[in-house]
Amino acid sequence: MGLIQNLAAIAIRNKVVGALREQCPESLKEALEVLLADKAAIAAIQSLVGANLKNPAGITEAAILGLEMPQASHDLLVATPDLVAYLVRTAVGKLS
Repeated sequence: MGLIQNLAAIAIRNKVVGALREQCPESLKEALEVLLADKAAIAAIQSLVGANLKNPAGITEAAILGLEMPQASHDLLVATPDLVAYLVRTAVGKLS
């Protein structure tokens, strides 16, 4: 079961990351790429998305900001609230 869950997680991550890059407003692209380079932060966000597959409403700005992740990525998200909103809209939109 672990292998299937890992494959599902990879598929979800690739789908969401692809959508994030494709539709990212120009003003957020640099911040998005910095965030995507942080594997720990992406893993935390991925876990949140995975835990809310059947309840996309659980993916909120507060939930993302409350995740345990490296301080630099947390600071980036706090300093770029539009990026957090964009992450939420994209994840929820892909799961709904």
